[in-house]
Amino acid sequence: MNVIKQNAFLRFGFVAAFLMIIAVAGCASDVEPTPYDREDFTPMAGPPPFPIIFEGKFTVDGDPGPADSTIYAEFIHGGSPRSTTFKGEYVQVILGPVSESDLEHGVISFYLGTRDGDHVKANEMWDWDTVAKPTNQVLDLTFDRFPES
Repeated sequence: MNVIKQNAFLRFGFVAAFLMIIAVAGCASDVEPTPYDREDFTPMAGPPPFPIIFEGKFTVDGDPGPADSTIYAEFIHGGSPRSTTFKGEYVQVILGPVSESDLEHGVISFYLGTRDGDHVKANEMWDWDTVAKPTNQVLDLTFDRFPES
């Protein structure tokens, strides 16, 4: 009886794992491309450092930014997923370095818009330094204009 239960459990586990792999593969086409494929990409040695999670207020041409906009951040190679904004606020822009160039350059830039379309760089940047800094950071961003559709 125990052998039958174990076999059923193993079969269920394999089927569940197979279905999860298919679901992840199906979602991969919805992911926005990243700049990780540059020729000068040299991965960091060892485990990556913890990412930083940014949030704060954002303005466009002096006014609070509109809801349902997209903000993202990038190093040279590492980039955050897109974050959808609230009126005048953004949350959950998460990223950390992924290459040696990211660590050497050490500057994070923020953008309003999408990587594939029109995007506007924020006037503010962030110098990467994880020493004595908490994971969550508040950084207000200002953009000179709204991206064109």
